[in-house]
Amino acid sequence: KQWYQRRVRADYGYGNVFAMHIQSQSSPQCPIGTYELWDGYSLVKAFDGSGYIDLSDPGSCMQQFDPVPNVLCKGRKCKLNGKNWKSTWLWDRENESKVMASRCCVCESAKTLLVVHSQNQTVPSCPTGYTSQHFWAGYSFISTGQSGRVSLSSVGSCLPYFDSAPFIECTKRSCKKIKMNNVWLSVAGITDADKETVDSTNASQMISRCRVCALYTPSLWP
Repeated sequence: KQWYQRRVRADYGYGNVFAMHIQSQSSPQCPIGTYELWDGYSLVKAFDGSGYIDLSDPGSCMQQFDPVPNVLCKGRKCKLNGKNWKSTWLWDRENESKVMASRCCVCESAKTLLVVHSQNQTVPSCPTGYTSQHFWAGYSFISTGQSGRVSLSSVGSCLPYFDSAPFIECTKRSCKKIKMNNVWLSVAGITDADKETVDSTNASQMISRCRVCALYTPSLWP
């Protein structure tokens, strides 16, 4: 695999860099045909006063987990780990008994990536000239919190799993699951009756499916 990654880089140069979040503690691996730059933990927001990070951004995948990864400087003085400082991370949904951050990896693709949203419950196919081979399908994610909008053209808008409460909040003492507003793309044509509040266990039926595709180049695919 490493030899193949080096060949892709040597033959085709630098391409598109993106983060991939697996929503579990499993060892993450970049899709075949891409080059892995690093792996880490899924950061959504570094501290209360900062903006939310697009989950396709390499900055959303921190190489080390630090519950309060901030130093506040003012004038000639700096402060580490304030008492009430908080950070937000994507949750590892496979370990419901534990509050842990999801794993992630940062990958480089030699070819253009495209995200397709079906607006129904069927995982969409890739357009002509693109392939889904080695990439992932999931659920269409729009927004983190009140201001953390994710572009629907971003691979961060296609999360592998739907979770109505996908975040944890951490202080220097502990982490906890939080119920923060998050927005998903809905299935088109839902009737008014269907728009009533439903239990989170059934909500996935209301969420659009998506797929990440890559521009197809036969010489790049084993």
